[in-house]
Amino acid sequence: MAKLPRSGVAYQFLYEYDCTLSEVMASLGLRPLSKKAERKLRDRLGFALAKWEEPYTAIEIKDVVSSLTAHAKRLDEITPLGAITRVGFGRGHEIAVSGQLVQFLASDPAIGSVEAAHAYLSEFCDKANTIASACLAAVSKLRSTKGKSGKSRYDWYDEFTAVLADICKQNKIEPSVGIDRISGEPRGSLFEIASAFERLLLPKMRSPTPAAMIKRLQRSLTSLEHRRPAKTG
Repeated sequence: MAKLPRSGVAYQFLYEYDCTLSEVMASLGLRPLSKKAERKLRDRLGFALAKWEEPYTAIEIKDVVSSLTAHAKRLDEITPLGAITRVGFGRGHEIAVSGQLVQFLASDPAIGSVEAAHAYLSEFCDKANTIASACLAAVSKLRSTKGKSGKSRYDWYDEFTAVLADICKQNKIEPSVGIDRISGEPRGSLFEIASAFERLLLPKMRSPTPAAMIKRLQRSLTSLEHRRPAKTG
């Protein structure tokens, strides 16, 4: 089922209850950051981690379509209120209801007269019609939206990995990651860095096991490689 894409810009602060960013950097023996560099790193991580979607429930397009259709129907039901303000014939009941409404609107000090009440009610009904039409136009557009497989649930980890890879580059470290063929244990500089930096993630976001972290890193590295523009010439 097609989902309504999230809008706006999200930012997630680092989880620094157990350790701080500076402590993680120091524990890895990485080059200390200037205040400007630290702010930039925090921002990159903050925007990357905010892509984690588990806390958010995707809204299905069919639910939005249903609500917009219902609103359009209710707004259309308002139109008869302005029967007395329209040129042409109207049903006797609708004109009577509209006439009573105009009288009481005229008694409102903010409106003050029958003529002003007619104008006020006419403008209101015109706006209701415009909004109803907009609701139906939105419904038409949403119904033409086709469901897509969507982005990977680990898209946020790709961005997280990209930040770690850049940290490796800045510190002249080869971002290696893999499994030792003899011991079967995870290894590699990127794995060690990711293990430390995952302590800055919300507990639910962390890799459940070292092996799972290796798979995440390898998947993300492959994804990042595919994103790089092809070299020309």
